[in-house]
Amino acid sequence: MYDYIYDYEECRKKFYTFENILKKYYSIVINGSYLVEQESYIDSFLCENPGNKKLFLITTGEHGIEGFAGNVFLQIFINEFLPRIKHKEISLLLIHALNPWGMRNKRRVNENNVDLNRNFLYESDYQSKDLRNEPYEKMRKYFTKNRAVKIFETNLIFSLFELLSYILKLGSKGVEEALTKGQYIDDKSIYYGGNREEKSTEYMKRVFETVFKKYEFILHLDIHTGAGPKDKLLIVNSAFDKEDINVRSKQFIYSPITQAKKETFYSINGDMIDYIYKKYQNNSNFYSTCLEYGTYGKGLIGQILSIKALVLENQAWWYGTENSKVKSRVDKLFREMFFPERSEWRRAFEEDTNKALNGILKYFEFLK
Repeated sequence: MYDYIYDYEECRKKFYTFENILKKYYSIVINGSYLVEQESYIDSFLCENPGNKKLFLITTGEHGIEGFAGNVFLQIFINEFLPRIKHKEISLLLIHALNPWGMRNKRRVNENNVDLNRNFLYESDYQSKDLRNEPYEKMRKYFTKNRAVKIFETNLIFSLFELLSYILKLGSKGVEEALTKGQYIDDKSIYYGGNREEKSTEYMKRVFETVFKKYEFILHLDIHTGAGPKDKLLIVNSAFDKEDINVRSKQFIYSPITQAKKETFYSINGDMIDYIYKKYQNNSNFYSTCLEYGTYGKGLIGQILSIKALVLENQAWWYGTENSKVKSRVDKLFREMFFPERSEWRRAFEEDTNKALNGILKYFEFLK
């Protein structure tokens, strides 16, 4: 029923087919198209009826390659939930591909090798000593191999032994922190947060400034893939969300739900949703969260596959591979982390999306 498209231009075309459908429910449908880089655009639809005071905001593709799953998410919303939305009360802002260059090139990062979800720093964050990622520094040699990817590096057994010393030294959580917290020292390595605001970041901050002034309540869902339990949607609340996750689970009639903290998930510097809470929590009414669709899973094998997918893709991008066979292996490993072809994952994606969306939208009284 849904198109699992793995091409940026085709996904854009699919997104634009939503316009006529949206016009059936909204008297005002405004298309936005913001050029970021090389024919790569952040596309959007703002849909309103007179007097609407609430907004449902969906953002996709902050990590470029994850935008393909984001496109499917939007298809599900349009087909299953748009007819049920209280159109006379709720406006929509659908944003396709916050990182369009990354989506076009099937990379997680943007045109400057920046992880946009480590680039949303708040004013006080720039002076924070917490931006330093000590576990990353201890694993720096592992993350920054300045040579072409060799065939043996794609082997799971080799990968296990290569990582074992770091796991023994830093622990599983330490390795995870080294990987995911964000780092601001190596611009050709993974999870690089940048040294300035990226164009996409600046654009989204302007969008947030506009909508948070305009609407009395905003429900915001940001769509991601890769982390969390295998083939399962995990709702990841901001560390700054004041509601207990067990309460949220009862409210939405959905689990699992966690928070982006070191103890429960992992801590993140420059996270977009954390930025929203820091900027607007004292003067705006909203709920902003991340929907994270797991792929490789949280166990040791899943962790190794995830790390290798990220490290080898980055290494291959900068330094190439020894042959086309290795490139094919790296590409497949990377795709399977963010947009698997497996029927089990796709089935779970659709089922969990319907369940979670239904629970969240019902709780906030967005559905008829």
